[in-house]
Amino acid sequence: MTSLQNELPEWIDTHCHVTYEDIPGGAEAALVAAREVGVKKMITIGTDAKTSRAAIDLAAQHKDVWATVGLHPHDAKHGLDGLHALITQPRVVAIGECGLDYFYDHSDRAVQREIFAAQIALAHEHDLALVIHTRDAWDETFEILDSCGVPARTIFHCFTGSPVEAKSVWIVMRFSHFQES
Repeated sequence: MTSLQNELPEWIDTHCHVTYEDIPGGAEAALVAAREVGVKKMITIGTDAKTSRAAIDLAAQHKDVWATVGLHPHDAKHGLDGLHALITQPRVVAIGECGLDYFYDHSDRAVQREIFAAQIALAHEHDLALVIHTRDAWDETFEILDSCGVPARTIFHCFTGSPVEAKSVWIVMRFSHFQES
């Protein structure tokens, strides 16, 4: 280990896609590169059944990697088939990446809302964190979270709101958790 590596802070990457097939050198090279710059723990994200399975398989091989299981809003039209069996696998720590994306509209908005609500329910049912992707869908995202309940551990990965909306995320998340305690 070099002296520079000894001085690096310890990082935890809570949202990486190291199982993507187009990464030069593949997942193993991505993990090595992350470790070399001080990343000590990583959560690799599932965005459909295939990438969720790949995330779980990778996490099973590396003690510093965990996985999520989820359906990205772009793929909501494909439904949750295949995800339920993956949720209880070892090293799965969250549901997601899920949410609403009205910028691209790759899936019908009503379907996105239905799939997002279903994934929130899964996070509650399995006591897992929730990883949210919300893009140009601020009001609907919070309507669904309000209706379904905000899981105790929730991360906003993609957020395109204003500073005022960001502050309200903090307020809603903070006070929703005080009420649960």
